Amino acid sequence: MFRRWSFIARSVALATVVVAIVWIASGSLLFWLGAEVELWGVWGIAGLGVTIAVRLAVEQWLQRQFQAPLEELSSVLSALAMGQRVAVRRYATGQFDDIARAIERVSEHLDAIQQSVEHLQKVRSQFLANVSHELRTPLFALEGYLETLLDGAVDDPSVARSFLEKAHANLQRLSTLLADLIEIARIESGEMRMSFRYFDIVDLVRNIVQQFEQQARQHDVALAIVAPTEQLVYGDRERIGQVLANLISNAIKYNVPSGSVTVRIEREDSRVAVSVEDTGIGIAPEHHARVFERFYRTDAARSRAVGGSGLGLAIVKHILEAHRAPFHLHSELGKGTTIRFWLKS
Repeated sequence: MFRRWSFIARSVALATVVVAIVWIASGSLLFWLGAEVELWGVWGIAGLGVTIAVRLAVEQWLQRQFQAPLEELSSVLSALAMGQRVAVRRYATGQFDDIARAIERVSEHLDAIQQSVEHLQKVRSQFLANVSHELRTPLFALEGYLETLLDGAVDDPSVARSFLEKAHANLQRLSTLLADLIEIARIESGEMRMSFRYFDIVDLVRNIVQQFEQQARQHDVALAIVAPTEQLVYGDRERIGQVLANLISNAIKYNVPSGSVTVRIEREDSRVAVSVEDTGIGIAPEHHARVFERFYRTDAARSRAVGGSGLGLAIVKHILEAHRAPFHLHSELGKGTTIRFWLKS
C-alpha cells in the first residue's frame, strides 16, 4: 500500500516536471520562430506560474490524501501506547480505512485485556483475603485451646482430652488447607505435569470408593457403583482419582442421614460419562455458577464444621480443564447434587 502511495507521488512529481519542460520548450520554439522577446518572457513567467501552481496543488492533494490521515493515525497509535482510547474516524481512502478499523480492533482488544487484568487483580485480592481468613481461623482456635490448657485445664483429664481433640482437628484442617493450596498453586503454575494414558476407570472408581467406605459409614451414607465390568478412558489416572476423591468426599459430607452416593459410569459414543450423584442437601440455583471458585461456600458454617477447605471443587475444575473434559452440575435444594464429567475413550 505504501509502495502505491510512493508511486503516485513520484508520478505526480514527474508530471509536474513534464509540464514545466513542455512549457519551456514551447516558449523556446516561439523565440526560435522569431516571436517578440516580450512575448517569450511572458510565456516563460506564465509557465513558471503554472508549474508552481501544479506543484502546490499536488502538495495539497498529497497532504489531504496521505499526510493528514497518517498523522491522525500516528497520534491515535501514540494515545493507545499511553493507555488512552481515541475514536478513529472513517476515511474515504480504502487502505487508510482498513488501517483505522484494524486500530479500532486493537483498541477493543486492549480494553478486553485491561478488564481481564482488573478482574485478575480483584480475584487476587479476594484470594489473599480468603487465604488469610482461612489460615487465621484454625490458628486462633489452636491458640485458644492451648492457652486454656496451659492456664490449668491440662490438669482436668476430661477437659484436657476434649481440648486436645479439638486442637488436633484444627491442625488437620490447617494441614488439609495448606495441602490444597500447594496443589492448586502447582496446577495453575503448570508445575504439575499430567501423564496421559489409557486406564480402566471402573477399576479406579472401585479403589477410590473403597477408601471412603469408613467415612460413609460414619455419616450413615450408602456408597454404590453402577458401571460395566471394564471401561478404558484416556487421561491421567492419578489426577482423575483426585477428582473422584474430592467429589465423593463432598457427596458424603453434605449428605443426609441414611442418604446415598452413587458413582455411575456410562458409555456415550466416543466418550465416557462419569457421574457422582448424592441425595444430600443440594445447592441453591444462585450458587451453581460459583461453586467451582476457590473458597466459595454456599454455607460457610457447615463447610467449616465438616472440615472443607473450600478448594476441592476448584481443584476438580482445574484438573478437568487440563484434560479438556467438559463437566456439568445439576443440583436441587433438598434433593441432592449430581456432578458429571466426560473423558475421551
